[in-house]
Amino acid sequence: MQDYLSDLYKKLSGKMKLGRERSEALMEYLQHPEQAFPSIHVAGTNGKGSVTAIASALLEATGLKVGRFTSPHLVHFNERICINGNPINDAKIKVYLEEWDSFMEESKASFFEITTALGFAFFRDRQVDAAVIETGLGGRLDATNVLLPEVSVITDIGFDHISVLGETRVQIAEEKAGIIKPGIPVVTYARDPDVLSVFQSHTNDLIVIDPDVCFSDIWLFPGGMRFIMDPHPEAFTISLSGRHQLGNIAAAVKAVELFLKRSLTYSELQSGFSDLLWKGRFEYISRNPDIIYDVAHNPEGIRAFCETVQEIYPDKTYYFVLGMLKNKQPEEVIDIIGSVAEEIWLCPVQSHRGMDPGQLRELATIFPQISVADTLENACTAAYGSLPDNAVLCILGSHYIAAEVYSWNKKKKEI
Repeated sequence: MQDYLSDLYKKLSGKMKLGRERSEALMEYLQHPEQAFPSIHVAGTNGKGSVTAIASALLEATGLKVGRFTSPHLVHFNERICINGNPINDAKIKVYLEEWDSFMEESKASFFEITTALGFAFFRDRQVDAAVIETGLGGRLDATNVLLPEVSVITDIGFDHISVLGETRVQIAEEKAGIIKPGIPVVTYARDPDVLSVFQSHTNDLIVIDPDVCFSDIWLFPGGMRFIMDPHPEAFTISLSGRHQLGNIAAAVKAVELFLKRSLTYSELQSGFSDLLWKGRFEYISRNPDIIYDVAHNPEGIRAFCETVQEIYPDKTYYFVLGMLKNKQPEEVIDIIGSVAEEIWLCPVQSHRGMDPGQLRELATIFPQISVADTLENACTAAYGSLPDNAVLCILGSHYIAAEVYSWNKKKKEI
């Protein structure tokens, strides 16, 4: 890891810094890069990364130069900041961080605030035509909320980061609704009446998408899905899998059409869907036997994954490797997976928020089919070695295990 990125990562330790004051100060210091490009701003509990990726791909399909800001990354920090799918390079990051060093120290800006500034400055300097920006945490106090976007999107509301955002859906919805700006349209596919009431209290321009109305003839298969999407009679194919992705697709399409102030053509839609590459979402890292990696880590995401794997593989058994973070309602997650899994291997996550071996062993007492491994590599190796012919291996547990998953899979192929 380069010294300048190592210094940036050191800002991850310690208590989370909430509030927009430091981000606003950074934008002032950088002469307001957030005002230099039109944007779509995306918040929500699950699905916001997928919406950001889909919307970016669709905008690119219309010929635009598009910035994409997402978090966290899977393997390399640079993945967070892309233009037309190409990540920012190390040299550019170094130039920015060295130039801003004194102000960053003086302002005590956090890791995510500096990362946001990197993205916005890069998009301005490369003169993007549009940018799709994913919030980091919540919305109201998020560093990205210095934006005045053309369109806002809020995906569904679930229970995540409850110690920071609130213990009820309404409280969490209030935090997410903090990205709503006067006169800016807001797209959502949330269905909870209380959540929608929160959004409606912040705007008169709420557009509620119903995926059940938008889609028909849905077919999930290994590696993606096909569907008919109103008003087009021809089928579309996309590399994303899962009915839970339909809301993300519909919200992204609507947001892009509002941004462009026109409808997307069939060819633009199919081009965007075809070019979409969004790793870590029901991603096949190996076939025969099928091994799937997914960043799902909270109850809603885990439940959606389990429903998807059961729909695609109704006649197979499911073996799981799961890396758990402390604040992700582990008992509920285990309960959901335990209802479908033949065997489960728990392992630590290399993060300051990872569960220690003692906590994992305590979780393992919940179900008899649970084992505990000391590393993800050992968990994957044990699970893979135990797979019967009629089984699928599912590896879950957030973005933080991605590098280890890909490393283990590479070693497995070399044996």
